[in-house]
Amino acid sequence: MYNFSIKVNDKNDERLGFKNIEVNDSYFKTPLYKMGANELEDERDALIESFTKIVIFESVIPVCDYEAYKALYSNAHILKIENIKVDVSALGAPVDFEALKKIIALGEAYSIKTVFEVTAERFEEFNYDTYMQIRTGATGVIYNPIEFVKLHKNPFLSSLYKAKYKDDVVALRICDMLYDTLIPTHIEKGHSEVKECASCLLARSYKGYFSFYKYGDDIDVKDAAKEFAFALQNM
Repeated sequence: MYNFSIKVNDKNDERLGFKNIEVNDSYFKTPLYKMGANELEDERDALIESFTKIVIFESVIPVCDYEAYKALYSNAHILKIENIKVDVSALGAPVDFEALKKIIALGEAYSIKTVFEVTAERFEEFNYDTYMQIRTGATGVIYNPIEFVKLHKNPFLSSLYKAKYKDDVVALRICDMLYDTLIPTHIEKGHSEVKECASCLLARSYKGYFSFYKYGDDIDVKDAAKEFAFALQNM
């Protein structure tokens, strides 16, 4: 069956009943890489008691800080986090490939994927050509179709459809946006081709997540979830 996840900023955020969550350090009282044994045990117990799993943790720690990442992956392993997303802002300018490869190897040692999300704002710094230079079996991508709409590119036909990284996708952001105005809109009312992207991935036995998040001030995540569920039912 399909896997769904939702981005939350803190423990009080609406989760729509989803048990797979995506978080960053704002979710915890203490940054994850700085947590001690007692706090880690409390967080682990809370996740177990609520039947919740952190499927993506977002890190903004600069990749040059290897010691911080050692602590981060060690603690993430204790909390059974599946993927650590390294934000583009943490990669260095230009990208510090040597440091990044050490971080990826570190994640592999803990059986945690190191994943990346390309954004329109930083496309020149890090894009999928860049990703292919550091791609291993321990890396993955979060594919956000509206980032390609912002670049006036076709998110499916000119991007995902012919991409070599299709099997690396660990999460597909569920969102939509209009080309001309770049205004976020309801699912299948814009040009993100999210249904086509989802269909393409599912045709390849996709085991990743359909990721819901707040992508527009006037778009309720609950509505986006219902709209995408309808799209799935009609594929």
